[in-house]
Amino acid sequence: MKPTIFIQFMLILLLLAGACAGPAPDSLQEAQAQDIPLGRQIYIDGVQVSGMTIQEAQDALDKIHADALAAWEYQLTAGDKTLTLSATSLPIRFDVDAALSQALALPSYAAAGEIRSLSCQPQVELAALRAALDDAVAPLNQPAQDAQATYDPTSGAFSFTQAEAGRQVDVPALAQALQTAIQSGNRGPIQVPFLEQAPDYTLEQAQAEHQLICQFSTSFAGSTYGKKNRVHNIQKAAELIDGVEVKPGQEFDMNETLGDRNQENGWKEAAGIRDGAYVQEYGGGVCQVSSTLYNAVLMADLTVTERHHHSWPLGYIDPGRDATISTDGPNFRFLNSSDLPVTLSAQVDTDEKTITVAIYGAPLPDGRSIRIRSEKTATLEDLGTEYQVDPSLAPGEILEVRESRRGCIAVTYKEYYDAQGQLIDTQVVTEDKYRSIQGLVMTAS
Repeated sequence: MKPTIFIQFMLILLLLAGACAGPAPDSLQEAQAQDIPLGRQIYIDGVQVSGMTIQEAQDALDKIHADALAAWEYQLTAGDKTLTLSATSLPIRFDVDAALSQALALPSYAAAGEIRSLSCQPQVELAALRAALDDAVAPLNQPAQDAQATYDPTSGAFSFTQAEAGRQVDVPALAQALQTAIQSGNRGPIQVPFLEQAPDYTLEQAQAEHQLICQFSTSFAGSTYGKKNRVHNIQKAAELIDGVEVKPGQEFDMNETLGDRNQENGWKEAAGIRDGAYVQEYGGGVCQVSSTLYNAVLMADLTVTERHHHSWPLGYIDPGRDATISTDGPNFRFLNSSDLPVTLSAQVDTDEKTITVAIYGAPLPDGRSIRIRSEKTATLEDLGTEYQVDPSLAPGEILEVRESRRGCIAVTYKEYYDAQGQLIDTQVVTEDKYRSIQGLVMTAS
């Protein structure tokens, strides 16, 4: 056959093939609805889809893509830690429709030996990827550690633990890097980006807010105040208030903190004041603790909400500076009127025979300090002693029921000093009247 005749023959065959194939469908949906088969020698992601309908090709591709995702992993590296992410946990999809549309646009015929290969590109939306990563990378986060202030009851002071910065996975940056890797086909390890997370509470803050504001001591030396049971009660009361934190706006209640003073609660009998006379009662001596605390509270410039003086001035503290308490009776209460918590410290030194109450917190502003002083401004009338007959007494026997005590008036002051130690203000705290007490002696006749 001559060349010219052969060429003409081939053109006629091509025209006939095109006429037989009919018009190309306008869309993938139309091809699917008409069950139009795909052309010859077409491979998508290694799957031969020649002669398949759109639905058949989609089913075949979905299966191999699911198998591919199951075997597909990403290694996220963060220092000495590695987190393995399975592709099945990520919102990855393959653009099957685009590949099928390309396949549908190809001629239905193919030259002998011709292989027409297409691929479905993996796609992932950034917002969906971020959402998936939020939980997945949580094990890589290292929360910042705040500084800690810890009260030590043995030393009566605070120790501190340094704050540590943390790190948080930069999820938006990681999602961007992972999206690029997925869509480019990169399967290599990905370095995890981090954002530094500063601690909320630094060592400097902890130290600044747990300074020694003030401390005050009283002595229980001597036969009257140093008796064994009384010292036991002082120690017990001190232990109960030691380390107590009072938050801003919170009221401290001495009676509530100590609880009922009775034998069942571990208190011992010691001298206490009742009805103008010394009596043996459980918890005798705790007023020395409340009085010591009262002075520290004044020095810390906190707000006293309840305080009562004793029936008469006591030897361990100046008149006007005491604070008596009693179960179901007089109480000592104060309000933390500062902006930060305060912590009480109460230490008993049995060698020196002292109790010291300290208050820790933020110092007074501008380096100020407070000193407490009191003065006796008047002495009241001496009421003498009353004698009464008690027939139950043996002849010549005398029993002193109540000692005669001459009362007084005492005024207590708060003196404010600046950082240079100069007195800048004086305020009256209280004016206390200790009434005179008439003595009472019982005789046999």
